[in-house]
Amino acid sequence: MSSFLAVFILFVFISFRLVAIQYSNTEVITITHAPKVKILEAPRGNILSEDGRILSVTMPVYDVRLDLVTIDDEVFNLHIKELSEKLSKLFSSDKPATYYESLLRFKKKEGHRYFLLKKKVSYIQLQEMKNFPIFNLGVYGGGFMSEMRSTRDYPFGTLAKRTIGWVKIESDSIIPENGIEKAFNKYLQGIPGKEMNQKISGGYYIPKRSEENILPVAGKDVVTTINIEFQDAAESSLRNKLMETKALWGTVVLMEVETGNIKAIANLHRSKDSSSYFDSRNHAIVSEIVPGSTFKLASFISVLEDGYISLTDSVDTEKGFTYFYESRISDTKRGGYGKISFGDAFVVSSNVAISKVVNDSYKSQPEKFYSNLQKYNLTEPLDLQLPFRSSMIVRKPTDKLWSGTTLPSMSYGYEMHISPLQILTFYNAVANNGVMVMPKFVSTIKDESVVIESFPTRIINERICSEKTIKSIIPYMEQVVSNQRENWITDKINGTASNIYTEKYTIAGKTGTVKNEFWNWSKKTKYNRSYTASFAGFFPADNPKYSCIVVIHDFIDTTNHNHYGGQVSAPVFKEISDKVFAFDSEMEYFSNLVIKSDLNMDRINDEKLLEKESLNYEQRMKLIYQLEKGTFPNLYGMEIMDVLYILENNNIKVEFEGVGKVVSQSLKEGSEIKKNLIVKLKLS
Repeated sequence: MSSFLAVFILFVFISFRLVAIQYSNTEVITITHAPKVKILEAPRGNILSEDGRILSVTMPVYDVRLDLVTIDDEVFNLHIKELSEKLSKLFSSDKPATYYESLLRFKKKEGHRYFLLKKKVSYIQLQEMKNFPIFNLGVYGGGFMSEMRSTRDYPFGTLAKRTIGWVKIESDSIIPENGIEKAFNKYLQGIPGKEMNQKISGGYYIPKRSEENILPVAGKDVVTTINIEFQDAAESSLRNKLMETKALWGTVVLMEVETGNIKAIANLHRSKDSSSYFDSRNHAIVSEIVPGSTFKLASFISVLEDGYISLTDSVDTEKGFTYFYESRISDTKRGGYGKISFGDAFVVSSNVAISKVVNDSYKSQPEKFYSNLQKYNLTEPLDLQLPFRSSMIVRKPTDKLWSGTTLPSMSYGYEMHISPLQILTFYNAVANNGVMVMPKFVSTIKDESVVIESFPTRIINERICSEKTIKSIIPYMEQVVSNQRENWITDKINGTASNIYTEKYTIAGKTGTVKNEFWNWSKKTKYNRSYTASFAGFFPADNPKYSCIVVIHDFIDTTNHNHYGGQVSAPVFKEISDKVFAFDSEMEYFSNLVIKSDLNMDRINDEKLLEKESLNYEQRMKLIYQLEKGTFPNLYGMEIMDVLYILENNNIKVEFEGVGKVVSQSLKEGSEIKKNLIVKLKLS
């Protein structure tokens, strides 16, 4: 009896434990299996353009694994060929169907239960795979398993890539590499969560209810100052010029004068095989260059502000060269310019004139010249939103390397290294009537649609010099680009960038050309010579809205005549400013049209006529820009004569009905332009 009782008690205990296990939740399992903490990655915030378009976004991708043991052999053999064909078709750039079939047969034979079939599968691809033969049987019948993880995607490809930066995915964590991704990581990264996971049979982990579980907090969105259209124009124009010159690298920065907002920043570097250009370094910020004649603006303002000379005073450029000790300084014009006004010396970019004036003015007090450069923020690195290492060189009079030739050399931009962005910041201050603002890349931080932090314009210097000095030098900066205005100070001098003159708006700027000479040790007596060409300026000059700098660095000119800033960099500036002018409807350019129009005074005073003329120009520029990109534009409201001229020049045949302006077009805006295209138009 006692034996029966003992067996009965044992039976009851076992039955009780079986029922407890059968109806228990995961909390009961924790008694025998220690849970594991899984870190939940926080969704990373987006990086946006100024108008909210996504420049950088975190996208889910999936790793697909197979438990081949769970798949019935008969089902496997019946559908493996069809499955392999679908896999090959889905991943068209991958492997043939025979590869997938052989691989899966082999892995099934080996008895793999967690076989990695494919990494980085998109959500759309994953949904397709779930409907494939075998896989459509799910986890237990088809062995189909997927693991989600994150990847960083850049919808606009390499556009402004170096400034945006990028991230690496390592050990299920996102590591920011550089640019805005790194500088604003504290906003973008969010706060990770955690989840308790319980181990089950087969070695898998499943989520477990726990008070310790914490949901992740998504990162914030970073809104940049980048304008997509302006950025595209900058990179396109820069790349074309680099391909033409075969230069080592080039950079373009477009800044909004009043705010300091960087609207476009392009950095392109030559590939090893010289076949293409890519975004490798943020040259605008970290590649300090010898500025050459673009630095002369600072020298001119310095001597004008200190009252040593006026722009109408005469300067003797001699026979085109002069000496400081044994150092020879020359002008580009053989034989020199003789005696010219100091203002004209700026227009023709005379090294002799500025070096003589600066040396005479400051040789006994070089610290005064250096002090002026400090006021212009040209001696120390800028405190940008993007951290960077600076190797800029602007010598102090107390430096050991300071010599009797340093001051005259500095006057025209030699014996120094400054970043393109820092040079532009100075030019932007001149355009901003003396107010220097810090360049800005990010405007706001957003949490969904709510702005949680803003970055206002930072004023570096309330006034770098007097308004009188700025107003006196700007006309000469305009004459660098053109000598065609009737009211120029002189009509005897051609500007070094007169080739980019336009009647639609005024440009003020300065060219720069630098010889990069290196000792050739193999030949011992000769130099390998290359050039750096630059152009810095702003537009429209009468009411500046944008400043811009273009630098083309380290290129060879076999002709020895086509390496100047006006020939190489200024045309890039002009292409960009034209496109900006066409796209920015708020630019106040009517006054510029008054100055430059060939219309008579009666027509000039007709405000409605001016509005009509300028509108047509803006439409034409937009039309040309879209055609260059290979997409068909919106012609609505355009005059038929404008349309015929531009489209037929681009080998597009036009058929139209009626007269006047376009009210209907057969091809939608954005359609791809194909060979032998015919478009039909209806006119009002």
